[in-house]
Amino acid sequence: MTVRVEPSGIAFEAEPGETVMHAAVRQGHRWPTLCHGEGSCTICHFEVIGEAAGLAPPSATESDALRHCGASRWCAGEVRLACQARVLGDVVVRKKGVRPLNAPGEFKP
Repeated sequence: MTVRVEPSGIAFEAEPGETVMHAAVRQGHRWPTLCHGEGSCTICHFEVIGEAAGLAPPSATESDALRHCGASRWCAGEVRLACQARVLGDVVVRKKGVRPLNAPGEFKP
């Protein structure tokens, strides 16, 4: 299953049921977050472009976090959390800030 991220054009593969964020990080990409997958900071939110059929329905944790997120005010499509949204098929999302880890010129501790 392929997840494509716009506007960067980054694409990566996800295992069935894997979260978008976990798949991205597993394959060497940085996904903006502060809570590292706890579902509490909502910084990992993304907009679904087109159909959301490639994602499992939101869990109660994700739905509750999204109610307080406010991102839907600025997004035309469905808003989801990358740390909670589980991949079931191909999907295209919009999220700025997704990039390869340790991109050229990036500090490497």
